[in-house]
Amino acid sequence: MTSKDISFALARLGWTQASFAEYAGYNPKTVSWWITGKNAVPVLVAKHLDLLLAIRDRLPG
Repeated sequence: MTSKDISFALARLGWTQASFAEYAGYNPKTVSWWITGKNAVPVLVAKHLDLLLAIRDRLPG
């Protein structure tokens, strides 16, 4: 998952960097580093976001 991918995923889920950091238990600075490309997005975070997006896409409305 690239920095653009995580930004897109958070936007589709309606989360800010801070709200995702709180939800996932990460420091907001860490999430910021993923989005700016300073650090790679961990595989488990990418898979979690992919799962959340798949669930979201299957919800009615």
